[in-house]
Amino acid sequence: MRRRRFDSMLCRLAPLGPMLAAAGADGAGAHRLAFYLLLLAVPAAAVAALERFAAALDGHGETRQAIVCGTALALVVLSEAARGPHLAENAAPALAISALAVSLLLLALQLLRGLVTVPLPTARRPA
Repeated sequence: MRRRRFDSMLCRLAPLGPMLAAAGADGAGAHRLAFYLLLLAVPAAAVAALERFAAALDGHGETRQAIVCGTALALVVLSEAARGPHLAENAAPALAISALAVSLLLLALQLLRGLVTVPLPTARRPA
C-alpha cells in the first residue's frame, strides 16, 4: 500500500520538473528550449491526469483532483500549441506564458493541499 501511494505521488509530480524548467527557460528568453521542455511535460501530465481519473473512478481519489490534473494538462497543451507557430522566431506569445503559469499554479496548489491534508492515523480502542 505504501509503495502504491509513493508511485502515485511520483506520477503526479512528474510533470512539474519539465514545467518548472520551461518556466525558467521562458524567463531566460530561451523560448525554443521551453517549447521542447513542455513537449516532455505533455505525456507526463497526461499520465498524471489519467492516474487521478482512474483513482476517482475506483473510489480511491477525489474527483476534484482528476479535474485539476485534466485542466493542467489542457493548459500545458494550450501553451504548447500557442508556441508552435512562433518557434522559428524564438518567441512566446503571452497566451503561452499565461497558460503555463496557471497550470503550474494549479499543480502547486494541488501539491500544497495534499501536504496539508495528510490523514492522521486513527487510534484503535480495545474491544
